[in-house]
Amino acid sequence: MKYNSSMLNLPINHVLPQVKQALSSHNRLVLQAPPGAGKTTALPLALLDEGWLEGKKIIMLEPRRLAVRSCAARMAELLGEKVGESVGYQIKMESVQSKKTKILIVTEGILTRKLQADPSLEEFALVIFDEFHERSLHADLSLALSFESQTLLREELKLLVMSATLNTSAISVLLDNAPVIQSEGRSFPVEDVYLDAKIPQPRKKELPVFINKLLRKVLQEDEGNILVFLPGVGEIKKLETMINEGLKETNTANIYVSALYANLSKQEQDRAIQAPKQGAKKIVLATNIAQTSLTIEGIKIVIDSGLQNSSTFNSSTGMNRLESSFISADSATQRAGRAGRLSQGKAYHLWHKGKMLVKHEKPEILRSDLTQMMLELSLWGNEDVHELKWMDLPSEHALVHARELLVQLAAIDGSGRITAHGKKMSSFGLHPRLAHMMIRAQELGYAYEASLICVLVSEKDIYKGFISSDMQARVFILHDINLGLAIEETYVDLKQCRHLLKMAKRLYSKSPQRVATQMIGVLLALAYPDRIARQREQKNGAYLLSNAKGAFLHKEDELFGSDYLVVSDLDAGKENAVIYQAASLAEEQLQEHLAELIETKESLSWNGELGRVEARRVSSLGFLVIRETPMASVKSEESSTLLMGAIRELGLEVLNWDKASVGLRQRVNFVNTHMQTDLPDLTDEKLWCSMEEWLLPYLEGKNSLKSCQSLNLFSMLSALLNWEQMKELERLAPEKIKVASGSSIYIDYSEVNVPVLAVRLQEMFGTRKTPELLDGRFPLTLHLLSPAHRPMQVTRDLESFWKTTYAEVKKELRGKYKKHYWPDDPLAAQATSKTKKNM
Repeated sequence: MKYNSSMLNLPINHVLPQVKQALSSHNRLVLQAPPGAGKTTALPLALLDEGWLEGKKIIMLEPRRLAVRSCAARMAELLGEKVGESVGYQIKMESVQSKKTKILIVTEGILTRKLQADPSLEEFALVIFDEFHERSLHADLSLALSFESQTLLREELKLLVMSATLNTSAISVLLDNAPVIQSEGRSFPVEDVYLDAKIPQPRKKELPVFINKLLRKVLQEDEGNILVFLPGVGEIKKLETMINEGLKETNTANIYVSALYANLSKQEQDRAIQAPKQGAKKIVLATNIAQTSLTIEGIKIVIDSGLQNSSTFNSSTGMNRLESSFISADSATQRAGRAGRLSQGKAYHLWHKGKMLVKHEKPEILRSDLTQMMLELSLWGNEDVHELKWMDLPSEHALVHARELLVQLAAIDGSGRITAHGKKMSSFGLHPRLAHMMIRAQELGYAYEASLICVLVSEKDIYKGFISSDMQARVFILHDINLGLAIEETYVDLKQCRHLLKMAKRLYSKSPQRVATQMIGVLLALAYPDRIARQREQKNGAYLLSNAKGAFLHKEDELFGSDYLVVSDLDAGKENAVIYQAASLAEEQLQEHLAELIETKESLSWNGELGRVEARRVSSLGFLVIRETPMASVKSEESSTLLMGAIRELGLEVLNWDKASVGLRQRVNFVNTHMQTDLPDLTDEKLWCSMEEWLLPYLEGKNSLKSCQSLNLFSMLSALLNWEQMKELERLAPEKIKVASGSSIYIDYSEVNVPVLAVRLQEMFGTRKTPELLDGRFPLTLHLLSPAHRPMQVTRDLESFWKTTYAEVKKELRGKYKKHYWPDDPLAAQATSKTKKNM
């Protein structure tokens, strides 16, 4: 090849002989090289004449599309060629390569597709993983698959992992102790300037104003082009407006501002990367896309906000949450290093010097949606994540969520094996949700509408600011532009619309005259069955999603008041998620097009106000109740169980405890308290715990507390005692006792330690000894009553009462009850329940 690495004074040149030697004798290699070493552009070109290539290609992975284009352009320039000749690139929906291509630079998802199509990668001799320290999910997956391919299918395939800040010992161990080569970086001294201790660290919303003020000072005091790192596009646009207004006021023509972030056009990105014209100075406002891989010409000053926007997936909610967080120490070092690429520079850190930063960023595999990765693994034929090699294993919770969603989308079966539908889904190169939607849309005849939805949910929004969540309106706008019709451009990014239409045509090339906007909600529901939402209350912005999570729609939104929504984009906040993109959906559409998602079953519930079990037929989609209708009949077994549960909750007192059933329980509890027997435990606690045994069988056919009033509790409890036990109970603690008058009188066992016999005094004449229970071991407490049943004396020693107290009681009784017989000697008298006249 025409390229000569020695022409460029790059640090990587010093280790190229070692790299070549290592790759000649090993099939795995780890290279650690700081930013500016030249590893991304110079190293692949230096390997083009190696004998082990044997006419095959080198494929190199970059984490971002912008880096792919930039690297390819720089390599082609060094060869004196155009991109697409010796050096080509391939990103999502864009490919620039030819039969001459020897180095193919791709985003990581492209390599995954190539591995699935040809697991041996016969077309390539070397796979280079660049910027591996960024630890993207696709990089981890691609390395795991490539390593298994090399191990099982093609030993001669070579793997080279390159990084700026990688823990090289860990990756070396992962690759079976692959050799490690380290390269020095090319950098000049960078002066670090931190916030004065007296100045508070600016908050995210304060950054544009704070940095704009700082820039005025920097432009006066420092030379060279300026790179400003900001957390997101919103801050970039606000600061860009402020700077341009200031330059206009001062009539400054030799300074211009360029933005640099992922969703800009190629021309806008190139403008930010390229050196300014002679005599001009540029200010580049960038997200963390500018940290690595890219060479931005002429940067001498870096202003680092220290913040970044990152999306973290919560597998518990099935939603992403956009968070602003502080960067890692690695990122801070890389950002500052941008100022020392060409000469001495300066880095302004907008935080205090003593602030502690985490060492490394959290890998994507630990904070991302794993659904697509799990589909790729199933297609690969490996349903068990643990069988592959990973730097970090994801949580089981995240894996379970991904598997459950894939089962719901019919991509895999219950064992994790890919289905025919799943194989078809994987061929689209889309997220499984969208791939499933495209297939179903084709079957329904709405592939055009689905293609527009795919690009709308995957790419930057077409609105310049948040206007409405309505996806139907967005689809209609794209359709009008596709037909060449005029639209209201005030709030619409036309350039982005045309970009999306170009991408959509690669999914579906036809352009019908009409668009079925009424089907947008149905199509979205096919992709997001777990995000179908129902309004909690009329005219309320609160929604319940089918995955049981809450979401909120702003009251000014065009979709406000919709009964049903399908949500494609939302930010999972601390309480309710904020809905950003959604489509309305009619209940009739759910029933017609999404019937397989709806489960109908009979449901029983307890109506506390009416005290009864009610039966309803409930149609639900996930946690959403779509429709409820009352049922006339109730399944007896389920009803009995529910009724018993209500009784358990309300307490045993709701049952009809008559005198006989209460008495039986009291007698048994009395005996069990004072003796060891084999009688059952009939205490409240025991009966409450054992309802399944003594109560549930008698609840068959009953569905209310009212119907329980007919239960014969005495018979139900008596059934717990056998004949011998009943006989023993009657002997130890009889229900009644026969006194001297011949009357049989109930014993009151309500106080377990004080059983009472309330008897008229006259009926005990002639009785010397107090009646006893428990085979004579427990005397009764006697309540001796007047003829009017008023207590006259309480005693447990009847004999003593006759001797000591009876005479006084007799005087009182003779005065009040003259018709009754009051003998002087009660022990010699005849017991009676009658008056003297009737004796």
